Amino acid sequence: MPDTQMVAVISRLTTLLVTVSGGLFTLVMVYGGVRYMIASSPRSVEAAKSVMMRAAVGLLLVLMVGVIRGLLQFIAS
Repeated sequence: MPDTQMVAVISRLTTLLVTVSGGLFTLVMVYGGVRYMIASSPRSVEAAKSVMMRAAVGLLLVLMVGVIRGLLQFIAS
């Protein structure tokens, strides 16, 4: 049986990770959106789209941490 204190620490850390990544995702998406709006060439447009796509993929990966944590807690209980 896993130590309850360790499970609580891991839960807090993953919650903090998801919260911080949500804020960073917002900032990077705004940055990508501004770059997209002021883009003057097709190359700049593609670069801005790439920034926004990478931010979305990063957020999905971080949110998967929450899913995995929930799954592990379910298995451990």
